[in-house]
Amino acid sequence: MSFIILDLDNTVADDAWRIPRINWQKSNPDERYHDYHLLAAFDNVGNRHLFEGVPHDIVVFTARPVAYAALTMEWLSRNGIVAKHVLMRNPGDHRHSRDLKMTQLRWLLDLYDVQKHEIACAYDDRQDVVDAFRANGIAAECCPIHNQCAYTAPTTEGVQQ
Repeated sequence: MSFIILDLDNTVADDAWRIPRINWQKSNPDERYHDYHLLAAFDNVGNRHLFEGVPHDIVVFTARPVAYAALTMEWLSRNGIVAKHVLMRNPGDHRHSRDLKMTQLRWLLDLYDVQKHEIACAYDDRQDVVDAFRANGIAAECCPIHNQCAYTAPTTEGVQQ
């Protein structure tokens, strides 16, 4: 058995249209990203070549909070993405995506009985996450759908910092 790790937002879920829904006036990340996450059920799929017809089981690592698990699972199902495991952000965990996904990697290896050599590749939209996978001996590729940033507030001119 072999696995691929897929990130969702901006790797297989085209979230570009949701980014303007991030409420940068909110200091609490759960509140700031609530509408952004709530609308994820309506995303188009991108980068289908990463998962369609591949001979690997899919594992999803996402920074989406587990509070959005039901809509995430419905979106995956509706779009034909059959995931063996879906690992999401726990309540109150506001760590950087890189750190979160390295924890998710440890969970996958320690709790789901997956061996590192069974992971064929990890795909993410963030180069820092890809670099962290590689530093942990996992082949990884950076595969963003778009170049809009959901982590940086826009400037007054509307241009992202």
